[in-house]
Amino acid sequence: MLVIITWPSSKVKVVFCDVGQGDGVIVMQGRLQILIDVGPENNKMAGCLSRYLPFWDKTIEAVIISHNDSDHNGGLKQVEKYYNVQKIYSTDLAKNDIIKYNQIEFEVLSSVQNWGNDNENSVVGELKYKDHKVLFLGDVTSQVEQRLVWRKYINKVDVLKISHHGSAEATSEELLEATKPMEAIVSVGRNNKFGHPTKVVLDRLEKLGVKIRRTDKEGDILYIW
Repeated sequence: MLVIITWPSSKVKVVFCDVGQGDGVIVMQGRLQILIDVGPENNKMAGCLSRYLPFWDKTIEAVIISHNDSDHNGGLKQVEKYYNVQKIYSTDLAKNDIIKYNQIEFEVLSSVQNWGNDNENSVVGELKYKDHKVLFLGDVTSQVEQRLVWRKYINKVDVLKISHHGSAEATSEELLEATKPMEAIVSVGRNNKFGHPTKVVLDRLEKLGVKIRRTDKEGDILYIW
């Protein structure tokens, strides 16, 4: 039997995993892996990792958890069952913190506000690699989005991971005008009971000419830079 083992590419890959109704993202370069949220407790995040990581690479260098909702952090125990997670970041993050590995940076633009609402306390961060930018919004509301816009914490990005799976409470016009994304990712479960993504959000994106990509329709969504 011939077994061919290929060395990982030096290109950066960003995978928006199809984890059902939740968020889970893999950022990888060579033997480096960073996760941004890990989906619900349904083994789908572990399945996504098995599809994209070499079978012999069992180390996850960092996991960033946006907030404590189970559809964002529920899959962590399953990930830890199969992989050695070296560092976990979550509510310990503060604005202006930068998580940096190689040429990949994740800059925190907003974190815990102590407003008593897990969604509004989501870590908002910008993933940067060379001239590529992806904005991650967790489940923040339009109130948080507008504060980020008013204080000029955000600007143009290539890809927007829209907040709260397309809830009507987020993805404001102000946010979209400030970020001017080429593409927007909706991480959402098929036929979910919440009616996500909402028509008002989809209409808003279409009006501004933003390409809409959905995990419930495409499955995993992959970018390679």
